[in-house]
Amino acid sequence: MQTGSDRPYTRHVLPNGLRVLVAPMPHTRSVTVALYFGSGSRYEPAQEQGIAHLVEHMLFKGSRRYPSAQSISETIEGVGGILNAVTDKELTAYYAKVASRHAELAFDLLADMVQAPLLEAAELEKEKRVVLEELGLAQDAPGEWVHQLMSELLWPEQPLGWEIAGTPATVNAQTRDSLAAYIRRSYGPANTVLMIAGDADPGRVATIAAERYAGAGAAAPSWSPARGATGQPLVALQERETEQAYLCLGGPAIARGDPDRYALRLANAILGDGMSSRLFLEVRERRGLAYDVQSYVNAFYDTGALVVTAGVEPEQVDPALEAVLSEVDKLRQSPVPETELRKVKEYVKGRTVLSLEDSASVASWYATQELLTPELLTPDEAIERIEAVSVEDVLRVSRRVFTPDWLNLAYIGPGLHADDLRRRLRLP
Repeated sequence: MQTGSDRPYTRHVLPNGLRVLVAPMPHTRSVTVALYFGSGSRYEPAQEQGIAHLVEHMLFKGSRRYPSAQSISETIEGVGGILNAVTDKELTAYYAKVASRHAELAFDLLADMVQAPLLEAAELEKEKRVVLEELGLAQDAPGEWVHQLMSELLWPEQPLGWEIAGTPATVNAQTRDSLAAYIRRSYGPANTVLMIAGDADPGRVATIAAERYAGAGAAAPSWSPARGATGQPLVALQERETEQAYLCLGGPAIARGDPDRYALRLANAILGDGMSSRLFLEVRERRGLAYDVQSYVNAFYDTGALVVTAGVEPEQVDPALEAVLSEVDKLRQSPVPETELRKVKEYVKGRTVLSLEDSASVASWYATQELLTPELLTPDEAIERIEAVSVEDVLRVSRRVFTPDWLNLAYIGPGLHADDLRRRLRLP
């Protein structure tokens, strides 16, 4: 077992490859027990789009020892706990947060859900309908769906650009056999992190893990490198009679493990993260062009994106785009003043600390890094990396990201055509 006085966690690897991480939080009376798998929608072949998400749903429908959705939910809710899961592009996680005296119950349940799901045919057909309803709701929300249009622009005809929930055709095509095969190839111990954060004893956790998760299985499934678009900026348009126009302006950025990732995090915070960011102050406060305007970073193994998003009145699309592009250009043309960089460092460091106030957040911090990043940093180490970023680093990464290839635009709203949008961005 790896431990040390300077490490706020322990890490242990079982003979079957299962990684067991424990982050003790003795001041709490609760614990989050989580199983993280290094597999998500990125690993799906075309005919199985959405299968990772569908499997996530089905694991809540019954397992060998907990044979119904009701028995699963009552096991955790019966002790006042919370049970949930998430499917992302490169990982899937199942977690339960309970009072610490119920930690073994939570792990028993999660282990049975992922190792012995029933996958009953009748439940599968019902859950397909639920997933399709979920997909329809997402498409009906233009402020959310515009982000999917942007993903399709950046990574066309490949898993990173696909909707995580899949398509009606691919969801309906899945069978009990296809789901079982997916679980066998994706949920093996060597592709799994058991993460426990909270009031937990690391030695006891390792013993329980060896008892409850003793099987073997496949290592991480393979994935294909991301392919960019044509190299020419692109526009995606969905004309809808909405009250607002929804915009995403963005393009390729950097991979998750890139040395510039902390500089990019600060550049993004300066540009559009929070009510003190340049975009918020200029686009909303000074010009009154949008109620909501912000930017965000997505990072994957081998690629990434930085996206600016806004909801504006349709007649304000031109000035809004002009204002956004002006702020982007300032960031890549001129060094950030030291005083502004100091302010945004304190903002990012403070948000980092606040995001780790409960056991579920701490579990996510360590498990996600263990699965997806080249090193496992403590919060203090991440804060040191943030503190080390210089004005020159921010300028360099801004010039690296904000190139002509970055100017891709997704639009949902009334009254415009793709050619109009291309002209407004001065695209060919």
